[in-house]
Amino acid sequence: MAAGFITYCNDLVARAKHAGWSVVSEKSIPYGRQWQMTDRAGFKAVLNAYSGKKGFKFHVGGKDAPQLNEALGGMPVEAGGEVTTTDPFGLGLPRIGGDESGKGDFFGPLVVAAFHLDAKTEKALAKSGITDSKKLSDAQIEKLAGLLDKTGRGHVMRLMPREYNPSYRKVGNLNVLLAQMHGKCVQGIMKTLGAPGAVLIDEFARDGKVLRAAIAAPAGVKVVTRTKGEADLAVAAASILARAEFIRSLKELEHEFGQAFPPGAGTPVLKAGRDFVKSFGRDQLASVAKLHFKTIDSL
Repeated sequence: MAAGFITYCNDLVARAKHAGWSVVSEKSIPYGRQWQMTDRAGFKAVLNAYSGKKGFKFHVGGKDAPQLNEALGGMPVEAGGEVTTTDPFGLGLPRIGGDESGKGDFFGPLVVAAFHLDAKTEKALAKSGITDSKKLSDAQIEKLAGLLDKTGRGHVMRLMPREYNPSYRKVGNLNVLLAQMHGKCVQGIMKTLGAPGAVLIDEFARDGKVLRAAIAAPAGVKVVTRTKGEADLAVAAASILARAEFIRSLKELEHEFGQAFPPGAGTPVLKAGRDFVKSFGRDQLASVAKLHFKTIDSL
């Protein structure tokens, strides 16, 4: 086997093991390798990896294939990041995907985005390199967001800290606030592009009743939530739009206050928060940060 394919296979199996799967047996198959796999819950599946003219890809089979496919991200990818499966959850077209950004970030806004994917757009984007925004650099996110903006099929909503904090106090629950924002984004798309066959939202709460009520989809439209929803092309596109808006929003705050605001909620954030309080006062935190985070107790 070529060195590149060996690395691809090792990475693939490592991802499965990280998700709790183990290898029962391994063997060579035409143009690739095959692993019989099982996990701690007793699920069993077959993982095949192939090396061909178009690069590397994998296929999952067996009784419990969906569980292993989800553990691997649900999106077989060729070398170079090209998507080979754009509908891992079998929802068909057209569909709307939704995702958020900023939920775990002390500084900056909460952003929700939705993207409407039809057959023509799927074909145009299938080899664009669109994937979960967490796997991309800021530069890649901004470039792909520009590509998605040109389609006119996205809808983005943001709550900057000045809006977010009173909204959170009114609702009192982040998941409810997220559901409301997803509902507005999906409704905005349906208003201009019509109702899809399905709506897929990256899962952020176990109980989807509030989300379904907020989306208020017409009869016949499936509303589905999935963990690792970014494996779907529509959700991946939404994740990129949401993160791009989050990045732009942080830059706005940095320009307004003349200091950097790191993402996340770790040590660099604590330092930036203390610097901000020293320069602008504790009362101004409501303009740049999410006040219900425990991070604020350490500033």
